[in-house]
Order: sequence, then C-alpha cells, then structure tokens
Amino acid sequence: MTKPKADIYPVYLIYGPEDFLIDLEVRRLLDRTLSEKERGLNFHLFSGEEESGKEIVQTAQTLPMFSRYRFVLVNDADRVDERKMEELLRYIQNPSPSTCLVLCGQTFGPWKKHQHVIEKVGKVIECGRLKGRALISWVKNRMAEKGKRLSEEAADYLVEVVGDHLYDLDSALEKAFLSVGEKRTVELSDVEGVASDVKVSTVFDLMEAIGHQDLKKALGILEKAIATKTIPFRKEEASKKIDDPVPLLLSMMAKQYRNLWRVKEMASHEKKVAEIVKSLGMSPWSVKRLIEQEGHFSESSLREGILRCHQTDLSIKRGHSQKELLMEKLVIDLCRPR
Repeated sequence: MTKPKADIYPVYLIYGPEDFLIDLEVRRLLDRTLSEKERGLNFHLFSGEEESGKEIVQTAQTLPMFSRYRFVLVNDADRVDERKMEELLRYIQNPSPSTCLVLCGQTFGPWKKHQHVIEKVGKVIECGRLKGRALISWVKNRMAEKGKRLSEEAADYLVEVVGDHLYDLDSALEKAFLSVGEKRTVELSDVEGVASDVKVSTVFDLMEAIGHQDLKKALGILEKAIATKTIPFRKEEASKKIDDPVPLLLSMMAKQYRNLWRVKEMASHEKKVAEIVKSLGMSPWSVKRLIEQEGHFSESSLREGILRCHQTDLSIKRGHSQKELLMEKLVIDLCRPR
C-alpha cells in the first residue's frame, strides 16, 4: 500500500518522554477523525502491554459504524512483545484506510528498526522534552492559542519557577488566562500570583539568608535539606529524594557564589541585563534575582564564600569530620558579620 495523501494517515507512531505533547497529538487526531457523537461506537483504547496483537488488529480491520473512520489508540506500544510486534507489523503493511491506528509509547523502543515500514503508510512523531528557548516559545504560543499575548518576562518567570513539565505550565497558563479578564497581554505581575505556591530554589533561599547574615534561617534551611534529603528547585522536583544531598548542595552553593561574583563584576562594568543573560546562559528572570541578591554581598565576601566552599569540599573528601558538621560550620562562618 502506498502512503495516502489524505489529512489522516492510517497509522501513527507517537513517542517520547513528554506525555503532554503525546496527549495533545492524540487529541488533535481524534478531533479530526471522530465527532463526539461518533466516538461511542468507533473509539477503542488498548494497552500494548496487556491486550493481544490479534485483538488490536481485528478491531482495526473492522469497518466503522456510521462514521468515516474508526480510531484505535494503543498505549504502551513500546512494551509490545515480539509476537504482538509481528501481528501489528503485518497489519501496518496493509492497513485499513478507514481506520486511524495510533501507537503511543515513552520510547521508540522495538519500533525503531521498523520506522521505514510505518513511514511508508503513515507518520512517526517524536515528543521530546522542551528546553531553553523552545520551552519559552511553547509557553508563549500556548497562551497565544488562548487569544492573549504572554510577555517575555512573564514567560521566563513561569518556566523558571514552574519548571519544564508541560502539564504544570499549562495549568499555570490557564489560571493566568482566567485571572486577567479582558486584558490582552499577560504580564509578569499577572503570573506571579498564580505560581506563588511553587517552591523556589533551596540554594537561593540559603544564599539569601547568608547574605542577610540570618544564621537561624540559614541553619534551618540546611537542616531541612539534609534531613529530608531533598533539594527542591521547582514544584515538580519537590519530592525527589537524594541519597546524599551534601555534595550536591555544596556544589550548588559554590556555583551560586561564582554566579554572584560574575554578576557583580559585570554590573560594576555597567553591563545591561541582556548582556549578562547572554554571558551566563540563564533566563532573564534568574539573572534579575541574582542581581538583587548580589547587592547583599561584598566582593570580599564572595571571594571568601568561594574559598570556604572549596575548603569544605576538600575536608569532606579527606574525611576530616562528619560532612553534616562541616556544612554547618561552613554556614556559620559565612553568616558571620563581614
């Protein structure tokens, strides 16, 4: 069978780690093939791991009822065994033109070596994680689909505090959309409220406490990070456990000190925010937070912080004392009046 020129192909393989994009592609295909009324008799959902290949193929070969198409969705298609694969491949080589068979999975998995077979009659769609500018563009385009413009600063902020999980981002966008009423442009002030429940960086909070020489708060943040074995950056990472959080926490503190040093140095040379963003490779919102924070540190305190983080790292690696005690001593030293 040659590949049809119609808008709907008889076979799709949609794969990748981003569930939101996979679900979006499936919904778009479903909306293009079946009306709400037609779905009762013509929409079928299977698990590639549980149902037999024979059952899936028989359904796909059945003519639709009072509709132009039958829609067959197979989740976990990357988990099919060899026998199911052979049965499905025989069907794919000669698919029913009145059926839209959609195979979905987290990975390309066993289908990779058969990509050419699928593309001969259908389409392969990859749904990978969005990062950097691609994620910013997605957020802005998603709001544009709702009929409003999202400012660059608001987009940067959402990506920074919510993270790269599209379900969370879409939820925040929907809240912002509903909250602004007739306003055409969604600004930073509009999204700050809807994302206020998102946890910010443990390291940023710790450095903020150190910058204000608030020893009690700094030790409290350190104690919690070590006790719970979590170092949250964003909402979706809040429950992630780390077997030994000390090395990561210390490494991130040292990195934050270096970033603050670089920001202070560039700010002293009257570099604009856009130039600092480009140099550091960070979002504008993150750079603005660094600029605000570096004001609480002198050049000498930043040099001292970088040096003490390095010394603490060496002491931990040489086993001079318990790492938790060394981290506590580091925070106490950094909080001393300068």
